[in-house]
Amino acid sequence: MSTTDSNSNKPSILKSTREAKGLTLEIVHEATKIPMDALRAIEEGYSVRILSPFYYRGFIKIYAEFLGLDVGEMYKHYGLDQAPKPTSSASITSKAVRKEAQPNVFLEQVQEWFSFILKPKTLKFIFKVLGGLLLLLLLIKMGGCMASHLHKKEVLPRKQSTYYVPEKKEKNYSDSGDVKEEPKAIVPPQEIKRESVQAQSENNQVEVAVRATKDTWIQVKTDDKVVFQMTLSKGSMESWSAQKRIQLSGRNIEQLDMEVNGKHIGTLGGGERRIRRVLITQEGLTVKK
Repeated sequence: MSTTDSNSNKPSILKSTREAKGLTLEIVHEATKIPMDALRAIEEGYSVRILSPFYYRGFIKIYAEFLGLDVGEMYKHYGLDQAPKPTSSASITSKAVRKEAQPNVFLEQVQEWFSFILKPKTLKFIFKVLGGLLLLLLLIKMGGCMASHLHKKEVLPRKQSTYYVPEKKEKNYSDSGDVKEEPKAIVPPQEIKRESVQAQSENNQVEVAVRATKDTWIQVKTDDKVVFQMTLSKGSMESWSAQKRIQLSGRNIEQLDMEVNGKHIGTLGGGERRIRRVLITQEGLTVKK
């Protein structure tokens, strides 16, 4: 602690007034809430670390008002007749202003971005890109519709044509005596679907030979035992024999060119007919459903 230059050699009016009124420092401390160290420093004329110029001036004002003394006279007595320079508050204010004056980088970037977007050239370019994308999507959609339409368009089987050909002319006389000839509708003969073929075995064995006219997956059982199970490629030939029966099953069985018990019988059907299983015995061949 050090003695202040302003009142080191001057009697303390505050102290003398307090003592004249019979007040102790404790009473002043309780009434004004001024720290005891600050009260002693003010009365004795020395400074302490906690007494900054701002608080020193404020404590003198509070102390003088408590004792009923003139505050201005106390300021002059303690050499505080001039108002303190608001250095700290000014610096704080300037710092706050500088802090508030700092630009918002994010807002500036957003503003620059919007200003760039709203330029006529930029808007024109954006519209062109959007128009190109819409056109591309429209073309893709049209292509998909055309592809689905072509996919759905199936080749329908040719309808059987009805031919009108004259049969034997039958004389039909009208009331006027003229002969009328009426054509009759006939339909081309349907393909014969063979459900069984007689082919008697001559050696008391069952034999079959096949030639694939197209790729055919086939399973062969001789006397209820699987002896073959694979795809016959077009043009391939295979043959099997058994004691009692041979069973053929699979896909495109009707397209196999067959020879049963030494007798060539050809294919079993065509067109839309599908046969999944046939049974061959010593008597011949039977289609199983």
